[in-house]
Amino acid sequence: MCGIIGIWAKNSEGQSSFGQMTSALNVMSHRGPDYQGIKTYSKVCLGHARLSIIDLSADANQPMEDSTGRYSLIFNGEIYNYQELRSQLELEGCRFHTNSDTEVLMQLLLTKGLSALEKLNGFFAFVFYDKEEDRMLFARDRFGIKPLLFYEDDEKIILTSELSPLFKFNIDKTIDDVALNQYFRLTYIPAPSSILKRAFKVLPGQYGIIDQEGLQLKRYYKLERKPIVPQDFIACAEELKSRLTISVKDRMIADVPVGAFLSGGVDSSIIAAVAKHQKEDLKTFSIGFDHPYFNESQYSDLMAKHIGTDHHEFIVGKKEFQSYFERFLDSIDEPFGDSSAFAVYFLAEQTKKEVTVALSGDGADELFGGYKKHQAEYKMRRASSSKKRSVKWVSKILKNKAVSRSDKFGDFNRKLQKFSNGIGMTPEERYFEWCTFVDKQEVYDMLEPSFRTDFDLNIPDLYDMGDYLIADQKLVLPNDMLKKVDMMSMAHALEVRTPFLDHRVVEYANSVPLEFKLNPNAGKLLLKKAFDKEVPKEILFREKRGFEVPIQDWLGDEINGILNSELFSAKFLEDQNMFDKEYIGQLIKGITNNNFGERIYLIWSLIVFQNWYKKFYC
Repeated sequence: MCGIIGIWAKNSEGQSSFGQMTSALNVMSHRGPDYQGIKTYSKVCLGHARLSIIDLSADANQPMEDSTGRYSLIFNGEIYNYQELRSQLELEGCRFHTNSDTEVLMQLLLTKGLSALEKLNGFFAFVFYDKEEDRMLFARDRFGIKPLLFYEDDEKIILTSELSPLFKFNIDKTIDDVALNQYFRLTYIPAPSSILKRAFKVLPGQYGIIDQEGLQLKRYYKLERKPIVPQDFIACAEELKSRLTISVKDRMIADVPVGAFLSGGVDSSIIAAVAKHQKEDLKTFSIGFDHPYFNESQYSDLMAKHIGTDHHEFIVGKKEFQSYFERFLDSIDEPFGDSSAFAVYFLAEQTKKEVTVALSGDGADELFGGYKKHQAEYKMRRASSSKKRSVKWVSKILKNKAVSRSDKFGDFNRKLQKFSNGIGMTPEERYFEWCTFVDKQEVYDMLEPSFRTDFDLNIPDLYDMGDYLIADQKLVLPNDMLKKVDMMSMAHALEVRTPFLDHRVVEYANSVPLEFKLNPNAGKLLLKKAFDKEVPKEILFREKRGFEVPIQDWLGDEINGILNSELFSAKFLEDQNMFDKEYIGQLIKGITNNNFGERIYLIWSLIVFQNWYKKFYC
């Protein structure tokens, strides 16, 4: 797990940017605190910040060159089948000088070329340079677990793991208006966009080539539904269990301590249970909250005792939030308004004190239909006209009542209003509606006219719930969930591995009959059956709760001080020339008694954005 930067200079002005490589790598030192390396060629400069996981020796440092000096590689991630690939390459005559997966990737690329990408089982982002051909290859893993961005202007192309290092170079810092609208409505910016007009995210399963002809992007992997597997429910559950068990075993390989996150939900409980079979002294880590509606630590305690792990539980409340607030904001490389990122930040810091690698349950909800919105969509498609009229009637009665994520009634009413708003929409319109957190008109009211713009998520036809799950795997999973985990864990140099996102597990999950995965009342049916002997029923069949934090309560009385700070002053807003000052003023005045309602999403996103803007533009 590391940070990478690659620069392709188009001219002498571009070559002058090589001098900023050291300061740019320093910005990403949190991703790789163990070693920093730089190699410069005539028109290419490669930089690497290393977090040592496999082969801790200096021989495995990067940038790594082959024995001839023709090829050079910078690599972020892990290749789980590297030992198998190494054995195959040795039979073909390759000789190795390290025990690292980096050298295996190097040899695979120089002997197999582009076909190497299909052989990799792991998560990765890399840049591979052929000095003789004067050609650069870069790629991102199938599902977007590891980040990779590129920036291009008339002088240079820069490839990087994070947006932050770009600001150390002479770049065009123009903000993209479409990305700005996406951020305030979704709380994140989906690939290929970034907040900068000239910077783009490489898509999951995409590779690129840079040579004298310029930069070209192509796909080597496409996430899609597979032909239905002709098996019964029990047989499918057994096959899924086998594949996931192998995936967990593969992800236990490391030369550093490995543990597992354990939230007490179905997904992390399954991963921890399987990992415990591989590692008797497994350490598990969970986070709880001092707010009764959000705290679910009793379930992680239950699971930890059930499988017998060395369990570490961390309780976070307003005191911790205030203490970590500025450090958390400083770790954000691109505006990101999912408030649960704070909990991941805190958990990652505490976990890193014990282990360097942690397994997580990310991906299971998108594969097996675990979100509440999946059941809501299923019900919507089957609901009668009279049922929909009844929902509309009840939602109208409760429309002026409080909506909130902080209490049971407010949360119920929030979901009811969302469901009601979706009645009468097409599945594609409803998907868009339920992905967003802030209404388009409110974002328009907040922004200056020159920044107001609509956008399309390019959602294909959602004929059934299988299409819906694929849409989540392409949009929500890489751009929100995986981005959050990578950004917050790497802020503390903690590597997080995701067994559910082994491509063999994903492809199998997308090939089983839809009714094996979810129905209008429950999700993850096949997954629960596969591991019903490993996980207690109290966890398997408890009501689904999202990974959320009591951000409204944490802000509390502090909100007035935050919103009346320099970042929201008339002068700061005038200098930015992005926001409508009158709207922001009314927004601040309208917050009374700490009752934010649904505006908490907009308020939090504004706080994050203003702090990010000040860091990089002021």
